[in-house]
Amino acid sequence: MRLLACCLILAATTAHAQNAVLPPVTTELKRDGSVLPYATMNSLLTKLRQHSEGLFRLDFKVDAEKSKKPLPEMRMAVRSDDADYPIKIEADGRFDLPVLSEAEAKTADLATNAAKGEMAVRGTVEITVPPEQLTIAKVRQLMRVARTLREELLPWYLRFLFPRMQAVRICSATPSWELEWREQNGQLMGLPLPQASGEREPFTPKGEASRPCTLLTGQENWPEAARLVPPPGTKLSIKI
Repeated sequence: MRLLACCLILAATTAHAQNAVLPPVTTELKRDGSVLPYATMNSLLTKLRQHSEGLFRLDFKVDAEKSKKPLPEMRMAVRSDDADYPIKIEADGRFDLPVLSEAEAKTADLATNAAKGEMAVRGTVEITVPPEQLTIAKVRQLMRVARTLREELLPWYLRFLFPRMQAVRICSATPSWELEWREQNGQLMGLPLPQASGEREPFTPKGEASRPCTLLTGQENWPEAARLVPPPGTKLSIKI
């Protein structure tokens, strides 16, 4: 996972970052050529944008607790031979990266004002579906798209950056998840979901108890219209 986080820092994301008001890029930023080439990660983002059916996104965040440089002092940009693309780092450490053309990405690197080992960054593949919109049909679509992306559309050298998805993980403070659907006669049906023993929510601090979680694989013998009734604060993630 440490390798994945380091590699994913070079992935591209939405055009939102390009349109925001960003801090100026200064000469103190230096290219970091020690991570995976930007062109490789740009290719991954292009595939996700074209073929993920809007179900997945890449999230990036500076881990302030693991970084030696204070978050307010950090500066970041993507630098190519043609231009600099300043990156706005939010107060919570989150940031977006620009999508470049294939030609420009070949000359691009990440540039920061942090010395080696001063900045820790986390990159994760996230599910975009809100918990209240998750149905058995949507779970099956997520599984299908993830499998197609990894096994058919991504070249072999990118597959390790996209997880082999085993299930949709559903976590909340209280384990009161339920599937709900209507039969043909109009009767409303409800089915409680069991807690998955030993399943931990991603990024739960080491030594702390995880919130309860349950799993859906899409292989369950329930109607496709069965919809999750999530407790407040429910978070979906990929079990890999």
